[in-house]
This record gives sequence, structure tokens and C-alpha cells, in this order.
Amino acid sequence: MVTAVRFASHIRSPITTMLTINAAHLQRIDSDSVFHIGHLWDGYRKLLELLRHWITSRGITWSCIWVREYTGGKNEHHGEHWHIAFHLPPRLQSDLAAQVAIWTGEEVGKPDGKKKCIARSVHGAWYINRRNDNAGDYLGKATPKTRSRYNRQVPNDLRTTRHYGGEGRIEGKRFGISRAINDAEQERLGWQ
Repeated sequence: MVTAVRFASHIRSPITTMLTINAAHLQRIDSDSVFHIGHLWDGYRKLLELLRHWITSRGITWSCIWVREYTGGKNEHHGEHWHIAFHLPPRLQSDLAAQVAIWTGEEVGKPDGKKKCIARSVHGAWYINRRNDNAGDYLGKATPKTRSRYNRQVPNDLRTTRHYGGEGRIEGKRFGISRAINDAEQERLGWQ
């Protein structure tokens, strides 16, 4: 993920925005949105496709990395949540916030006063923020400890442990990288 984010900057589609969705919260309140369909993996795929289409229909490269995580314990927002980091020009930030409000069924709230906050929902179901650092470093906490290389498992040297956690129970795919910045595209352009 770290390398994919660096490559995104190289192709002039830097990953500077991150949308965090508290999916379990939206499902618990039975939000009339993409989460109403039941299984969170299905809701996630639908939301990611809506987001991808929304961005690409505006002529923007779909430069994206994402993870699905589970927060347990006594956390107020326990359950599954998603981090989707992508390229988005600043001119589209408020339009995206309005669209996310429609998709989730939860209105845009007041900013939390932090410099990184672009927008957030009224009850904390979603949050859009600026990424000044490499989003792959933060999102990498949810990647597996090992990865497949030439049909065998090797340590995942791109995994970061600085942020800890992210490995709770998840049904379906845990993380992903869009085609525009994946390993195959990096290799095709001779970047690796």
C-alpha cells in the first residue's frame, strides 16, 4: 500500500483524501442507504463502486487504496469500519461530502475543528479528511502479516506495526488497491 500511494503521486493522482465509514453503526441504526442490504461486504462493494463511478465520471483517475477493519471492546463505535483513501481534487470535496451524506443516509454535520477535517456526518457515521502523509502507512496496519510471492508465503515487508491493530474479524476481502496504481500497472510503466 505504501508503494501504491507513492506511485499514485508519480502518475499525478496523489492520494490526499480519506473517507472513513463506520459501517456497523450505519447498519445498527438501519440506515436507509447502501448498508440496508444486510451483509457489510455487499454494502462495502456497492459503496466502493458508487464512489469509483462518482470520481471517474468527473474525469479523475481512480487512484485508491482501502481497508476494512473491526474495532472491538467497549469502543462507542465498535464493529466494522472502512478506510478508503483516494485522489480527489480540493474543488470536489464539498460535493463529495454531500454525496456521501446521500449514500449513507446521514447528513453532513459541523466540522470537528481539526485542520485535517474536510467534512463529517452529524452522528459520526462517516468522516472525510485530508491525508498529508502516506495513507498506505496508516492503512497498512490491516494488511496480513504474510503475503503470497511466487506461490509461497513470505513476510509482508510493507506491513506497518506503528499504528497497531486492524485485524479483527472481517467477512469478505480485507483490503485492496485500484488497478491504476496496483503492482501490474507499476510494472507496466517500469516504476518498480
